Amino acid sequence: MKFFFLCVFLSTAILSLDTIAKNKDTIIALDSAYPPYMHGSKSKPKGLYANLLKEIFGKMKLSLTLEPKPWKRVMTKAKVGKWGVGGIYKNSERVKIFDYSEPIYYERLVLFTRKSSNIKFKKLSDLKGKVIGVMRGWSYGEDFDKAKKMKVFRVQETNEGTQSFKLLLKKRVDAVVMDSVSANIILKKEGWLKKVDESTNPVAKNAAYIVFLKTMNQKELINKFNNTVQQMKEDGSYQKIISEFIKD
Repeated sequence: MKFFFLCVFLSTAILSLDTIAKNKDTIIALDSAYPPYMHGSKSKPKGLYANLLKEIFGKMKLSLTLEPKPWKRVMTKAKVGKWGVGGIYKNSERVKIFDYSEPIYYERLVLFTRKSSNIKFKKLSDLKGKVIGVMRGWSYGEDFDKAKKMKVFRVQETNEGTQSFKLLLKKRVDAVVMDSVSANIILKKEGWLKKVDESTNPVAKNAAYIVFLKTMNQKELINKFNNTVQQMKEDGSYQKIISEFIKD
């Protein structure tokens, strides 16, 4: 009889732990200074990725906490399993330690220069010897990261896009690499549109994902996430959210 009650107790405990695990908040960190994709504070995460993730996890019936933070801190903490990351790009180093979702969106990264610049950008070798403004802690795709490592050009890191463009206009960098949509929001807000040129040739077209450290064992969640995104694309709710932020 004691054995019977022990089995019942253990079964109940296991079910309770399983329920707790399923109801536990999923924490995903976002960049706090990258509009229109992700910005804001913990009390009010904003942007395309914030809205997408809230809608996706709502359909998955899973609790979600979003943590907008400076990108360098986002990545430092993600590498020790504090949280997952939203809006992250893929490179060969990251895939070694993170499990990736399917892409949630594609960003078009372009080169911005001063109107007076003589840079004619078609390929990364055109930036030889130049100083490029980039966001601190970011990867800009395999080719760009490789060229940076080989010192084809130097980079000047900043914490947010506005700082990068200030450096550009002060002639402390020769160009800035940034997503076209995000950059134009900054340039319009600051009144700098007539002072800067945007390249027609993209530096890269980068997919954005959500990731979790492999040791967090979130592959099941990622699979469910991928299936939900696909369902949203089919029923039109995905594009509806995109169109709130990205105008063709």
